[in-house]
Amino acid sequence: MLSPNEQILRNNFAEQLKADIQTAIKTKRITKFGAVNSSGRLHDSVEIVYTDGGFKILANGYIEGLIDGISPSQYKATIPEISSWIQEKPVSSGLPTKTLAYLIVRKGSKEGNMVWRTHKGANSGLLEDALAQGKFDRFVELIASKAVEDITDNIVQAFDIKME
Repeated sequence: MLSPNEQILRNNFAEQLKADIQTAIKTKRITKFGAVNSSGRLHDSVEIVYTDGGFKILANGYIEGLIDGISPSQYKATIPEISSWIQEKPVSSGLPTKTLAYLIVRKGSKEGNMVWRTHKGANSGLLEDALAQGKFDRFVELIASKAVEDITDNIVQAFDIKME
């Protein structure tokens, strides 16, 4: 179980991480068409679930297709889903929405989604900055330094040491 101070540190870290992920969704260009945020649903789906010893950050499942792309064999989008996406984005074309949706679905099933084609199946880097290892290292150092402070305070109190 975390101490109250550790909970505050964890919560602050988790909230900042959530904000960094949401910023990446809104601004990170992972294809030539720009950031992945169109309807705002993915951004709004990012949430923190606190556990006894830590936390989890959750988001809509389709974020995986924006991180690693969707290969042709995994591509399962339907014409109605893509039609809805076209209207939300919005995508401008001289073609009727259903025709454009059909062409997108056909291309996706042959070549994968745009992220897959852009990054050749490699990680798109969508969350690269938000999840940089250095952030986690600094958080661990902060928790460790706070634990040392708490231990020192306990020793000072237990032995009635006068600090000047």
